[in-house]
Amino acid sequence: MNRIRVLAAAALCAIGLPGLARAETVRIGYWSSGISLGFGAVLEAGKFMEKEGLTAEYVKFPDVNAPTKAMAAGAIDFAIAASAGTALSVTADGLPMSIVLATQVADLDFVVPADSPIKTMADLRGKKIGTSPAGSGTAAIAAAILETNHGLKPADYQAVPGNDSRLAQFLVQKDIDAAALRTVTLALLPDVKLRRLGTFREEWKRLTRQDAPPVLGVGLMRNAWMTQNPDAPAKVVAAMRKAYAFGQADKPGVAKILTAAANLSDADAAAYAGLWDGIYTVSLEPADIASLKREFEVFKAVGAVQGSLPDTALVPGPYERSKSIP
Repeated sequence: MNRIRVLAAAALCAIGLPGLARAETVRIGYWSSGISLGFGAVLEAGKFMEKEGLTAEYVKFPDVNAPTKAMAAGAIDFAIAASAGTALSVTADGLPMSIVLATQVADLDFVVPADSPIKTMADLRGKKIGTSPAGSGTAAIAAAILETNHGLKPADYQAVPGNDSRLAQFLVQKDIDAAALRTVTLALLPDVKLRRLGTFREEWKRLTRQDAPPVLGVGLMRNAWMTQNPDAPAKVVAAMRKAYAFGQADKPGVAKILTAAANLSDADAAAYAGLWDGIYTVSLEPADIASLKREFEVFKAVGAVQGSLPDTALVPGPYERSKSIP
């Protein structure tokens, strides 16, 4: 009889019924090479998930789109900064995951070497432009800006994919003509002489005729996990909000964590921490939802996404419930 009970319990676990331990566990993924690194490092080091009573398992990925792919395969439950472009695309396609937060702002500049003959964005026609890999929010936003504001379709320039450090190296070596680089990256390259052509914020405002900045990364959750653990999503969002507030209030604390986690010098870590308020956000207010819906339509217009974005793709419930968690 005891053996039967043990086997029955094992079977219940195997088919995914939530148990006490499982209900408190969240597998969190983030890109270890982008600006996700800063928030992820603070989230881990500060044990913000654990302080909400959750057991957090962190999984770091070398590719910007890997967290979304891992979630589709059921390997993680929450991506702290999934590419907005990819997240909007997969939720429009009906994959079982939901956007529960806006987490990163597209705080980037279009830059060229200081001695470049390129003077305006229109001069990028026929040039090599470095940006994040296809499928990333950065690539989709850059393509939308170039086409909508400056009439440059993808066939009018050569997109060169890469992470920020590689693209900066390409610029120095004159292997590319221009690049869209994060302000964090530019802050860490004070000796590299670059000239700004435009900013994502300014260009996006011109494109959308709205003040809200473009969203680069979103908090993406697996629907099955949300159903199995109805109280946990709000706890995850509460932990995210408290980690963000920590970063706003304690820049030296952020810098100390980055020095250890990202192997940055004291000066570089301080520069990174100083940009915290401008590159991160943790919100899903009605204005954020409207901005993401507008972003989807802009991406669709330039072929970066297809179909229609259902209202069910954006789920503000965990964010709203997190407000009542002290």
